[in-house]
Amino acid sequence: MADTSPPRSERRLALFDASGFIFRAYHAIPPLTTSKGVPTNAVLGFTRMVLKALQDLKPTHVALAFDKSGRVERQKIDPTYKANRKAAPEDLTPQFPLIRKVGDVLNLASLDAEGWEADDVIGTLALQAKAEGFQVLVVTSDKDFMQIVDEDITLFDPAKNKRIGIADVQEKMGILPKQVRDFLALVGDAVDNVAKVPGVGDKTAVELLHQFGDVETLLARVEEVKKPKIRAALESHRESLARAKQLVTFNTGLPLGVKLEDLVRRAPDATRARDLFTELEFFALLRDLPAEEAPARPDVAPLATTTTLITTEAELKALADAAKAAGALTLVPAYEGMPFAAPLVGMGVALPDGSTRYVPLRHQQLGATQVPVAAFTAVMKDVIADAAVKKGGHDLKALTLVLAHEGLTLEGAQDDVELLSYLLNPSRREHALADLARERLRSELPALPASVEGKKGRPLADHGPEEVAAAYAVRADAARRMAPELWKELELGGLSELARTLELPLLPVLARMEREGVKLDVAELGRTSERVDVEVKTKEAECHQAAGHVFNLGSNPQLAQVLYEEQKLPILKRGKTGPSTDQEVLEKLAEEHNSVLARVLIEYRGLSKLKSTYLDTLPTLVAKDGRIHTTYHQAATATGRLSSSDPNLQNIPVRTELGREIRRAFVADAGHQLVSADYSQIELRLLAHIAEDPVLIDAFRNDEDIHSRTAAEVFGVAPKDVDREQRRVAKMVNFGIAYGLSAHGLSTRLGISQENARDVIERYFTRYAGIRQYLEDTVEKARKVGYVETLYGRRRLMGDLLSKNRAVAQAAERAAINMPIQGTAADLMKKAMLAVDAALREQKLKTRVLLQVHDELLFEAPDAEVEAVKALAVKSMASVAELKVPLKVDVGAGKSWADAH
Repeated sequence: MADTSPPRSERRLALFDASGFIFRAYHAIPPLTTSKGVPTNAVLGFTRMVLKALQDLKPTHVALAFDKSGRVERQKIDPTYKANRKAAPEDLTPQFPLIRKVGDVLNLASLDAEGWEADDVIGTLALQAKAEGFQVLVVTSDKDFMQIVDEDITLFDPAKNKRIGIADVQEKMGILPKQVRDFLALVGDAVDNVAKVPGVGDKTAVELLHQFGDVETLLARVEEVKKPKIRAALESHRESLARAKQLVTFNTGLPLGVKLEDLVRRAPDATRARDLFTELEFFALLRDLPAEEAPARPDVAPLATTTTLITTEAELKALADAAKAAGALTLVPAYEGMPFAAPLVGMGVALPDGSTRYVPLRHQQLGATQVPVAAFTAVMKDVIADAAVKKGGHDLKALTLVLAHEGLTLEGAQDDVELLSYLLNPSRREHALADLARERLRSELPALPASVEGKKGRPLADHGPEEVAAAYAVRADAARRMAPELWKELELGGLSELARTLELPLLPVLARMEREGVKLDVAELGRTSERVDVEVKTKEAECHQAAGHVFNLGSNPQLAQVLYEEQKLPILKRGKTGPSTDQEVLEKLAEEHNSVLARVLIEYRGLSKLKSTYLDTLPTLVAKDGRIHTTYHQAATATGRLSSSDPNLQNIPVRTELGREIRRAFVADAGHQLVSADYSQIELRLLAHIAEDPVLIDAFRNDEDIHSRTAAEVFGVAPKDVDREQRRVAKMVNFGIAYGLSAHGLSTRLGISQENARDVIERYFTRYAGIRQYLEDTVEKARKVGYVETLYGRRRLMGDLLSKNRAVAQAAERAAINMPIQGTAADLMKKAMLAVDAALREQKLKTRVLLQVHDELLFEAPDAEVEAVKALAVKSMASVAELKVPLKVDVGAGKSWADAH
């Protein structure tokens, strides 16, 4: 058998300090769990690091070195060795075997040695490999490994993306690599409980090693040490120093019984890796696995391998007839830019029989044979508008918009795999088609042109039809194949009704809203921007005055120096690069430590953010029609609420004057007004209904000021005697309870002691006993069944409730309490949008729904329809659900959004 090993000069062994990186990954990545509650942050961080290092270093041989659990040999030298080490956090312990599994599926050898540590395993293998002519790379961030660095053994620190050789050790430590163990013996190691020589710090240790070379020579000639205190310390700590050197020195002669040829790097076992990464919900990492190693699932037919180009009107008619006969059609449009204004370049098509087509329309390649756009719209108009022909794809809202731009109306939207996947797991960040295909079909989709993915490259239209046909047709086939399985899972989870009656019918409503857009008064916004620019500069000057000198407000290191070194304020939190200066820290410094600089800086940052996010950016988002067309995301939030982007309208402040000024720039066309319809305190009303609390229900039924009523209940006074401060406290409690507000949170927000906050909350629960019961029952049920749900069956998985990490579990409790309330509010808003849209169309009104923000709908109505629309909105929105309390809708109208709201 031929020897396939690399030549000796090209053999590179990468040795990973696995145990060290597990802890680094655990502390570097915030708590993370799967939907079933399995902690995975350390596993994810470790896996990312290994994959990145393998890609960068390209070793020919690889091994992962782990500490072996149990007593280590060094404890025979010193029983107190590592005595200070705390037990691993509870949510880290179950991740150790998972990390071993990762190594296994990546085909990386995992090594350890009874009684010894990863350091010793690495040291032994490094010297063994060096002797056999290897170049050795030790992947670690631990400086202890500098002791084995030489011409053939270097370190690689992935955190700094830096290699460390002999010269680097000398530059950093001031000594030779072989002296590192002597240095460590002199200065000790608090983490491993290795005692230092009293009075000997880093500088003194380096000086001693420059003079004497090593610990043994130093002790033999200790009388030559010039400083009396150091000399005396060395004399009195001879034994402990010698012992310390034994402890810090790697054992490089372990009988590991490992042959280096056993460590040859092999391709990952992609099938098992794909299964494990899917189980751990590492969906982004699936992209890094080689597709050719992953066979298709035996229960799923392979994706289409050939695609038919439709280049004649006759072929197009045959396609339309086939779709009508089959009663189904899956479409993936080829376009670039915003879908409401994007020319359709081509269309990927899949039919139920597994055949695929690509219809080229606007390719600019010389000589490209394609269907005229007019022929496409004429032939496909009826089948696209036929609700009896169910439509499938990924992001059918975008498809609806692209087709609308061509004058076509999409009906029969049913198999939107993005939306169906979202309903199954709303906490998942993305539901990209390529990711879903990897997980569900074990298939890699052909790459899209770079420009379509937002990268630099030739425009889509400059590609020939043959270049992109497979990319779009195979995507259509993938969506077609996944849809039945997704529907089956929705049926099993009791979610199919939500999809059919709420989410899918909402697609065309959102598409019409995006297409309609809202007019922006750029001149009005410009005037506001100029005024705010003056305010920003004023706040900047106030910050400099509070600091006593000019500094860069955008530089966190400079700000930290002013706050913590110059003004001696306490460091409340640290980030990766030093003391934190984030919003939470600044608020505490302002409120609890009376920092003028922190208070003004908060104001400066708030103004600057609004200026950059809205005042300066909104004009750049105005389309040719003078209107802004925001994009609504239906598959983005864990609670079911809609989000928006380009621009994100949800973050415009509601109650500040600047927020009103920004809204004033959103205006109606001539002869029209904007009408705002806003649910009043919908989440509190839902809390009353779901918790069945009689006091809260009574207050809403009597249309009382709910915050004054709560203040009266909590503080034991008559409603007419409630003062402003009591109402403020009650308002904070009312809105905070549904979000799991704690005594600490209330005390921080109100600036009162935790004891007072705890007392307020206890009095609240005494009067509103039904709410306390709801909170307790909801969390308890979620722990048992693993999810929470809205009144309409929308679910959110709550595996984090079982986390051993207290912070993660507490956050999950707050989410469990809030989701049924906020999620039901989202469901009601969507039902309201459907009801309002249907009423407008039924009455053949010219009014259009423009925006949905928080609990508000914004319409643009002709002047003659304003009063009718106000009445229609109140009636439609207030009657979408029969609750134990009335749904109240506030309406207003005006030439601008600010005037209407």
